[in-house]
Amino acid sequence: MEGLQYKQIAERENLSELALNLRYTLNAKNVNANKLKLDKQRNKIKRTYQNKQDLTNISNDFAERVAKLNLHFQNL
Repeated sequence: MEGLQYKQIAERENLSELALNLRYTLNAKNVNANKLKLDKQRNKIKRTYQNKQDLTNISNDFAERVAKLNLHFQNL
């Protein structure tokens, strides 16, 4: 899923670059290429998938602590 979303962003970047070139050929004034950068969207996708991985690590840590407590109280 993550790779597919990156591919879609790359396609949109390519289309925006073509549109920018078209504007230059049509003598557009005050073209700002920074508005066409999609780094924010890439970072957002990366954050969403990294957060899911962090949550699984937290739940694994909790499960390990519960297992240790169970072992401790079984030995009494």
